[in-house]
Amino acid sequence: MPVSFPQTSARQGMKSLWTWLLPLLCVAVASDVHALTFDVEFRDSTYQVVGGDTYDDLVLEHQSGTLLTTLQISGIDGLSSVASAGVNADYSTWITTSFTAAVTGTYTFQIGTDWGRGGASKAIDLGTSSVLDEFVTTDDIWWNYDWNNPDVLTSVLSLQQGESYSMGWVGFEGCCGGSVTFRFSVDGGAFQTLNDTNFAPYESTPEPGTATLLGLGLVGLATSRRTRRSKRGC
Repeated sequence: MPVSFPQTSARQGMKSLWTWLLPLLCVAVASDVHALTFDVEFRDSTYQVVGGDTYDDLVLEHQSGTLLTTLQISGIDGLSSVASAGVNADYSTWITTSFTAAVTGTYTFQIGTDWGRGGASKAIDLGTSSVLDEFVTTDDIWWNYDWNNPDVLTSVLSLQQGESYSMGWVGFEGCCGGSVTFRFSVDGGAFQTLNDTNFAPYESTPEPGTATLLGLGLVGLATSRRTRRSKRGC
């Protein structure tokens, strides 16, 4: 059964803060800020998601592992741990992106993945620092390359034109990792692979400096988050 350890230090709390600030600051300094970009990390990990874990907890667990590789890519379509990091077992994946919506509507994001030790997703409205959606599962996730599979992770978000958002996904795999693919639809339209080309009509360029200011605005949210308790599986 899970064992609880003492509360984490202030240093770990700052690490949690940077889980949201770093991707956002990358967007702020990018030369082509309107192009959708995903930041991806692969790390060594044998962690099993347990009941009570939050998305932020799992990001900290991911960051505690040895870094294997980092990527910055324009879409998630067949992302492979073997091709990217040379591993197919005992690893974790963390994927983040930020964007400003150009169209008001209902956006459906679906993730087909292989995270045998569970995973989580989170979406934040950067203008209000509010959590739009957070999902955590301890299940053995395997979509088997079938979008009708119940293991496909789905987030439905009501997004507003001109508002900026940050999204993140983190998962843990024990053995034989399959590839990861993201897709999206808007207002019930046809699904498309989530990449910079397909998403371009729904993303606008923020005002200069907006992304940086929004990132700094997350300080209060992140520092006021309750101190997590680190959990380990038996």
